[in-house]
Amino acid sequence: MTEAELDKIIQMSSAAIIAPAGHGKTEMIADIVERSTGKQLLLTHTNAGVDAIDKRLKKRKISAAKYTVTTIAAFCIKWCVSYDNTACFDKTLSPLNRRQAAAYYAQLYRGAKKIFETAWAGSVLKATYAGIVVDEYQDCIQIQHEIILAINNHLPVIVLGDPMQGIFSFAGDLVDWSHLEFPIVNIETKPWRWSKYNPELGEYLMTVREALLPTLSKKNCSIQIDVKNKNVEVIAPANFTGYSHLRELSHFSSVVYITKWPQQQLRFCMQMPGIFQYDEKQDCDELFKYANLFDTATGTDLALNVLKFVAECSTNVRKELKSYIERLESNSFDFSRIKKHIELREILSETVPNPSKETILKMMVWFSENKDFKAYRAELLSEMIRSVKYAIDHDLSICDASNHIRKDAELQKRYTGFKFLSSRTLLSKGLEFDCVIIDMTTPLSAKDFYVAMTRAMRKIYIISNTNVFSFQE
Repeated sequence: MTEAELDKIIQMSSAAIIAPAGHGKTEMIADIVERSTGKQLLLTHTNAGVDAIDKRLKKRKISAAKYTVTTIAAFCIKWCVSYDNTACFDKTLSPLNRRQAAAYYAQLYRGAKKIFETAWAGSVLKATYAGIVVDEYQDCIQIQHEIILAINNHLPVIVLGDPMQGIFSFAGDLVDWSHLEFPIVNIETKPWRWSKYNPELGEYLMTVREALLPTLSKKNCSIQIDVKNKNVEVIAPANFTGYSHLRELSHFSSVVYITKWPQQQLRFCMQMPGIFQYDEKQDCDELFKYANLFDTATGTDLALNVLKFVAECSTNVRKELKSYIERLESNSFDFSRIKKHIELREILSETVPNPSKETILKMMVWFSENKDFKAYRAELLSEMIRSVKYAIDHDLSICDASNHIRKDAELQKRYTGFKFLSSRTLLSKGLEFDCVIIDMTTPLSAKDFYVAMTRAMRKIYIISNTNVFSFQE
C-alpha cells in the first residue's frame, strides 16, 4: 500500500480493500493503525486471526493504546451481556452447550444489531474508538455484515478480504461482494508471502486467481497445469502413496495434505500412521461422544470404551491389546494370565471394579507415553487427557469439561507443532506450509482449490489423473 493510498483510505468514512491470499492484508492493518489518530477497533473471526494481528502489531512496535483486537463474536457478546434488555438477550443460553450454540449465536447477532442501531450506542462507540477495521470480511455472514453497517453509521469502517477465499458458507449466507455497500478501493498489492521463499510460485498463484475469478460470477473456467512447472507437480493417484515421496517431503519444514472430505483426510493419516496427523475440527464429534461414554459407562464397558477411543487415535491397539479386549468383551476383568503390557493390566485391574476419572486419566496417559502405539490423532488424544484433567480439577463431568476446553476461548489450545498434517481447506485456511499436497481425486470447488494452493510457500503437489481442472460455481 502506497502512502497516497493509505492517506486516501484513512480519510474515507467507509472503504473496502480486496487483497489476494498472501498479499499483506495483516501488514495493511498495521499501516492503518499506525497512521490513524485515535484508537482503532480491529475485528476478525477467529482467535487465531486475533493472535496473528496482535503479533504483527507488536512486531511493528505499535503502541497497545492505539488498538483493541478481538473477534466479532466476542465484541458482540460484551455488548449484549452489558445491555441484555436492549438486545433481548437470553443469558441462560450458553455457546458451550452444543444443543444451544446455534440459538445462542442467532440471538447474539440479532441483539448486537439492535444495540448498534441506537444513538446512545453510537455515542459510546465514538467516545472509545476513532474507527473500525474488519479483517477476513469474505467470511462475514449477512447478519454480521448488517452489524458492521450499523456501526458504520457512527464510525468510519474499513473492511479487508478476498471473495475468492469465502469458503465458510456453511455458517449462513456470506456477504455479497457485488453488493457490498462499502466503496472498493483499488490498491497495489504484491505476493509478499512468497517473496523470501519462492517468488516464482507467488507470481504463478496470481495467474491462478485470475483464471478462477469468473466463478465468482457463476461462470465456468478451467486451469491447465504445465507439466514443466517445477513449483506445481501433478501426480497420478497410483504413483502417490505418501511413503513413495516421503524422502522428498522430509526436506520441507511443514507439509499439509488437503482433501475435501473428513473420511479421505482420516484415511490418509491411517495410511501414514505416526507421520501425518489428523487436523481436528473445532466441534470434535469423537471427543464429545467418548467423553459422554466415559461419564455414563461403568465396569468392563468403561474400560472397553477407553480402548475403543484410543483405537480411534492410534495404530496397533486392537493387535497389541487383543487379550485384554477379549477378556473385557466377555465381561471379565481377570487379567492375571496376560503377560503383555503389565502396567496396563494393573491400571485396568484398578479401573474396572472402581472406576473414576483418576483411573481413566492413568489409562490415557499410559497410552500417550507408550511407543508401541503410533498416534495419528494426537490432538484428539491430548484433548481427552486435558478434558479428564479439567474435569478432576473443577469437579465437572468429562463431557462438560470437554465442552469448556474446546469452546472457551481462554482454554483453547492451538496444535501447530505437527510437521506433517492431514487437513481440509476449512481447517487450514489462514495457515502457511512449506509444501501442500492437494487431493483432487474428489474435486474441490474453485474457492477451495485457490485456498488450498495459496497455503504453500515453496511447493505444491496435486494428486490427479489429469492436469486440467474445470470449475463451475
